[in-house]
Amino acid sequence: MAAPEGEAAAADGGGAGDGGDGGDEEALKRLEVGPRAGPPAGEGAGTPGEGGKGLPWRRKGRPEGTGGSEAAIRFIFNPIPNYFCPPPPQALVTDLYNFRDSLPARDPAHDPTHGPTHDHAHGHAPDPAQDPLVAEMERTLKLMEQIHVSPEGRGRALVLRARALGVAPEAGGARAELALGHALKLDPALGVAWRQLGEQRWRRGDLRGAREAFGGALQQGEDPEARRLHSMALRAQGAGPGPRGEGPAPGGAGPGPGGGALRESLAQAEAAVRPRDGQSWYVLGNAHVSLFFAGGQSPGSARRALAAYAQAERVDPAAAANPDLHLNRATLLQYLERFQGALEGLSRAADLAPQWEEPRRRHQQLIGYLGDLCRLLETRGKLRGKRRRGVAGPVPLPLLGPLGGAGGPRPSPIAGLRPGPNPHRVVLGRALFSLTPPGGVPYTIGLQDGGGAVAAVTVYNSAPNWGVAVGDAVGVAEPVLSQHLHQHQGQTFSFVSLRVPSPLSLVVNGKRPPGHALAPPRLALTNPSAMPDEATPPSRC
Repeated sequence: MAAPEGEAAAADGGGAGDGGDGGDEEALKRLEVGPRAGPPAGEGAGTPGEGGKGLPWRRKGRPEGTGGSEAAIRFIFNPIPNYFCPPPPQALVTDLYNFRDSLPARDPAHDPTHGPTHDHAHGHAPDPAQDPLVAEMERTLKLMEQIHVSPEGRGRALVLRARALGVAPEAGGARAELALGHALKLDPALGVAWRQLGEQRWRRGDLRGAREAFGGALQQGEDPEARRLHSMALRAQGAGPGPRGEGPAPGGAGPGPGGGALRESLAQAEAAVRPRDGQSWYVLGNAHVSLFFAGGQSPGSARRALAAYAQAERVDPAAAANPDLHLNRATLLQYLERFQGALEGLSRAADLAPQWEEPRRRHQQLIGYLGDLCRLLETRGKLRGKRRRGVAGPVPLPLLGPLGGAGGPRPSPIAGLRPGPNPHRVVLGRALFSLTPPGGVPYTIGLQDGGGAVAAVTVYNSAPNWGVAVGDAVGVAEPVLSQHLHQHQGQTFSFVSLRVPSPLSLVVNGKRPPGHALAPPRLALTNPSAMPDEATPPSRC
């Protein structure tokens, strides 16, 4: 695969990337044209050759071939003589990322380098004097420029430079892409350069370009990390924009939910799995969750997703401490009405990421929804007097409409149902209330049957403008009954629910709801931290 046109053109000329100080282009040209002069004669392993060209200082035992692994990068830099010995570049980059991880979490509301009035909000890079991470990045780049590079190692040296610039994407992202373009011009077979280029494109919203770059990495050889990223980019492109804006950018739109993008995403995630790699199992779980919501909510997809998440936790302590894993699994468990596991997962995600507001907010919302539901069922929707008497007693069977008559399902009281599916049965009752939780899933109807028993009818895939009124006669065909008893943080939630996959499965006042009452869930991606992390909450529309 040839080097990308834009990056190759940048390598031929032009100014430094945004946020640069003019030194980037000079440093890149030095790496592209040749190494700087070697040490003084008699020092180190090499001396200046004829014509003023410095001979590289070679490490004995360097493996043959260029390869595509980041691990090989450390072999292309030559030992520095004793009179000046900075750390090897790989160690410099590792130290830079360790420095980043040691910094306290930033509060955007109080961080002068990340507020809406700061320069970089208007297209300028953060000031190194105000941002310690940017200052450390620039210091690391200067140290890397002092290390001599063998001619065959220039491409990988540029990859390491891009890796250093990627530690602060707002300041170094454009410069990192420039460096990767130079690297691929020198060696189009550098798989690691293609992979990092895909990551940089994704960070600036170019999902289509990211997919092409990850595909370029895979053309150079098997790369499980590139497969994982490719899977995630396919999923993001096929899912539509999420509430945090991590969906496809304009010009990068892909196929809709349930299309070929999500199926290809699953195939890439499966191919990327390594038995002891928790991250690969986590990404596979996300792929199954995406297909579950976009592909008809197959129970098999849900089971496979939960199994992949469990395997990630078993084989990798880091995956077990990943808040995104707990949030995504809680999202699926909540949709499956396994509320105990959902509450515990949201609570765990909030504990692991104290600065991340979403799991804490959703935890509070779920507790609020379950509490409101139990209170409304217990008080019969808080109906009093004439309104309460109006919903009491048996409902006339003609209000079953298309569900009534010979050959139809047999009417049954709530008490006559068994846990799980109840084929060839129908429950007929009156609506006591309706409850729409934050996010709209599920639309919930409090139903009272002719004998006075109550249950929550949880309706999925309903349009936001559809609903029932208090007193409406509601028939629930082939109900799936669950008996809930959940205890969490000192609260107990106990109720009976009847799950309905679609509003079109109901009969309201003797008639089926109109077709526009149906709205399949839309997959949304959220990403509070680094680009590759994912969460997949469904929404009602």
